[in-house]
Amino acid sequence: MMISELTGYATKFQNHTIAYPKIMAALSALQALKKKQLPLMPLPSLAFSESQILKDLRLMPVDDLLSEFRQTLITDFGIWHLPNQRWIIDLHHFIAGRRVLEIMCGNAIMTYALRAMGDNIIATDNFAWQGQDIQTPKPWTQVTQMSGLTAINSFPFDVVIMSWAPDTDTSDVTILSALRDKQFTGDFIVIGEKNQATNSKKFWQIADLTISKTLNQHHQQFDFIHDQVFIVK
Repeated sequence: MMISELTGYATKFQNHTIAYPKIMAALSALQALKKKQLPLMPLPSLAFSESQILKDLRLMPVDDLLSEFRQTLITDFGIWHLPNQRWIIDLHHFIAGRRVLEIMCGNAIMTYALRAMGDNIIATDNFAWQGQDIQTPKPWTQVTQMSGLTAINSFPFDVVIMSWAPDTDTSDVTILSALRDKQFTGDFIVIGEKNQATNSKKFWQIADLTISKTLNQHHQQFDFIHDQVFIVK
């Protein structure tokens, strides 16, 4: 289990000014998730530079372990996108009391955190991802099982949130087209990595993207994937 390995490294590197903060950030995040809590703040970059490793070769196994952090999130917790509490506060203020629909919500950790702040949010997912990296969905809060398109056509909303849509189909294009057909004037929040790890190629081609300064100030990459928060029209 990564937690036990990180705990060992935390003791070994407690006086190491570069390694210790990275180790503790990853360890604290995993410990929080086990308690159904989000990390307090964005994680720092968990990787070490080549020069840092060459200067202290003891960092090599630590670097290898931290490189598995994202996969641990997926396999142990069913989490592809990791929010933090400070970012959730930014999102809560952006929502500003409006009706929210989260589609493709996964285990609904974002909805869970927003509901705890009093937001009116409906979470939906068709759970088509079960049996892949993680076998059984374990939502943190109530989720209505349905596709994103069905949800768009079933509920009233002022804000739509879609994070880490798959790059294996064009369901994201279908969603965007449906919102355009409805002449949706609210905010469509999309979290992903443009032209890389998330969403279909066609989505990035046709989406009118704005990078939200407000929603990215506490949303930072911690590994090789540079996902951002977009407002999409």
